[in-house]
Amino acid sequence: MNDKAKRVIKKYYEFILTKVKLVFLQKKYRSNGVLLKYILKKNDQSKDLVVVFSSCTRRGIKARYNYMRTLKSIEANQLYILDDFADDHRGSYYLGPDWTFAEEAATLSLIKEVSAKLNSEKIICCGSSKGGYSAINFGLMIPGSYIVAGGPQYYLATYLQASQNIECLEHILGEVTEEKKENLDSRLKGKIDSISNPEEYHIFLHFSDKEHTYEEHVKDLLEEIKRQGFLVSCDIADYTNHSDISYYFPDFLVETIKRIISF
Repeated sequence: MNDKAKRVIKKYYEFILTKVKLVFLQKKYRSNGVLLKYILKKNDQSKDLVVVFSSCTRRGIKARYNYMRTLKSIEANQLYILDDFADDHRGSYYLGPDWTFAEEAATLSLIKEVSAKLNSEKIICCGSSKGGYSAINFGLMIPGSYIVAGGPQYYLATYLQASQNIECLEHILGEVTEEKKENLDSRLKGKIDSISNPEEYHIFLHFSDKEHTYEEHVKDLLEEIKRQGFLVSCDIADYTNHSDISYYFPDFLVETIKRIISF
């Protein structure tokens, strides 16, 4: 059995195990009319909090938690937040609805509340693809955070339109206009540029420069965070399909979180 076949089996085993755990572990959080679903795995010996954001599923499959089994060896508190918003329940990048960003506010509120209760010293935001965008987005709103992102999008409206994820785009924007799409495309850049103390953040990026996300998103994102003076470390892999990130990112994620915890 080759390495890719082993990774596929591991991925589906993780999915089945997570579905079973949901029945017992999932909790709900309400904030200003927004209902969030999450799982919190506590570690009483740690002051670190790992926050994991959902990746996007294939059309017809509802959002799911990611990397729960992947991080089983990590000695830290772990907060998994589900992004099952929009009409198809595949997620809204924790942003919508209707250009209000109420889901973003609720998600940030949950992270801050959990972090305060646990008296967290390090907050590590992580995820891949959609989760990578979210890790950067929320990490930038948490001073001194650590961000571990794999193959993130950067120009979000452009990406959603190109991938025909219209449910997500309409959920975030409400009325879809050119002005709103331009603002959504530039929203992450605006947050990056607004940080006055970028040297306090640590960004770890995984990507392949052989797949389309690099030229369309990661390249410009990387140039911007370097230009603004963020501390950034890159892990460059060699695969051509964006979906293959699920086979390469997990090892990088585990190794990077363990390094951060040891700092």
